[in-house]
Amino acid sequence: MAVRVNVFIIVLVVVQVLVIVAYAMFASHEGYGEQIKLDEARQKQADKEQALREPTPAPQEYEYGQPDLPFMFDMNMYSYLGMCLTMTYLRKYAYTSLGMSFLMGCLAQEWCCLLLQWIPLAHCSYLKKNFEDVGCPYGNNPALTQFENFQRQLSCSCASLEEGIQLNVSDFIKGQYGVVAVMVSYGALLGKVNPLQMLIIVVFNVTAYCGNKFLCVDYRGGVDNTGSLYTTHIFGAAFGLGCSVVVSGKRPSENPDNAPRYQSNNYAILGSLFMFVTYPSFNSYWAPAALRVYVATNTFASIMAGGMFAFIWANLLYPEGPSVMHLQDGVLAAGVAASTPACMFIQPVFMMLVGAGGTLVATLSFRYLQPKIDDQDTQGVTSLHLLPGLWGALVMEVVTIIGIDNNWATLDNQHLMPEVMPHYGQASSEWSSAATQALITAFSLFVGGIAGAITGLIAKVTGKIALGGSYSDHVFWIVPDDFTHIGEEGADLKVM
Repeated sequence: MAVRVNVFIIVLVVVQVLVIVAYAMFASHEGYGEQIKLDEARQKQADKEQALREPTPAPQEYEYGQPDLPFMFDMNMYSYLGMCLTMTYLRKYAYTSLGMSFLMGCLAQEWCCLLLQWIPLAHCSYLKKNFEDVGCPYGNNPALTQFENFQRQLSCSCASLEEGIQLNVSDFIKGQYGVVAVMVSYGALLGKVNPLQMLIIVVFNVTAYCGNKFLCVDYRGGVDNTGSLYTTHIFGAAFGLGCSVVVSGKRPSENPDNAPRYQSNNYAILGSLFMFVTYPSFNSYWAPAALRVYVATNTFASIMAGGMFAFIWANLLYPEGPSVMHLQDGVLAAGVAASTPACMFIQPVFMMLVGAGGTLVATLSFRYLQPKIDDQDTQGVTSLHLLPGLWGALVMEVVTIIGIDNNWATLDNQHLMPEVMPHYGQASSEWSSAATQALITAFSLFVGGIAGAITGLIAKVTGKIALGGSYSDHVFWIVPDDFTHIGEEGADLKVM
């Protein structure tokens, strides 16, 4: 039997081997279940006493990370089930949408888990070297900004690269936010890239995501610790659009297969429902433990209002009747808009308005902007992620100006504010809260767009899909006999 080998498979094998080698060299478990072994006689006595002891599940399980497991299930459902299914709305592209989303999601998770650990460790090594003359523990210096004091404090408490990468379940969950960023970018690229190009895009996308998240949050001190509004939604959409502008062929929106059908839309709706029910977990996991329930409640209030207003706005803006895609994306836009504002101690009524506003922005964009950019944005990530994300960023600006920098209004649970922003500058310092949030908004847009365009240029040299093969599974998979496609030279060439 002949073995069919192509460039994509060779590159995939090489990348996977390199990732495995990297895990072997740099990563290990964080010591689950490690115990100090006693001498044989004392160990037998300790084992006997342990066997007679009543089970104590809650305190002991917490030590080993079990409380994070429900979040892992929800995050898996959100990214690998919900987001993958929303990609299947194209009538002849379900195999590729699901297959590529799953394969590239696995690669993105592996790579992101390493980088999210390695970059802060490398930075910590730099801080320890740079501030080695600073005594530990370090106290605040009034002559320095809060950000500069935080860097010095961090040099005393952080783990350096020499200690290696210690992985636990939370690191894998946090890595899924990088997977979501890749999925968001892929939404703009559906039907325009082959598997080899997508593999290249994933590697660069995750690298840029981890670098951007570190610079915006860990280094500069921006608030993005719930739902990753800036570093996942805004960045992912900007990256995908920047890449799509470069790799898109001539008028891909004119391809007759760039359209849904009844059955494929049903699967996409199912994906949206999975995302909807897991949105509170997605938005609340990265929040401080004391605020997870608060963030989940605010997210739920926002998406409930979004579900109602999706029908209202869509019927007002589409007199002929809305499509189901407008409704499902409008609902999800409320979760995008609520992601980071959900941690800012806002009353539920205001979170409902945030959700209604995110849904309105998405519906207006689908009605007036999306038809003009269909060639560059297949799924509509501009309307679903980018613009609702910018609406959420605007809400953050208002909250930080009114409730933090100037104290014109008293936010709920003000005493928990250090949990959200432990090293923010004040309005009188060099960087106010509002200025920092504006900076990370612009920086995420800039890094996403530029990194996406550069990645698109690199990916473009590996080839392209003929128009007859765009949005069609027959190029990549063995398809059933009843599968039909438009004929064009080169459209039948298998690339996977």
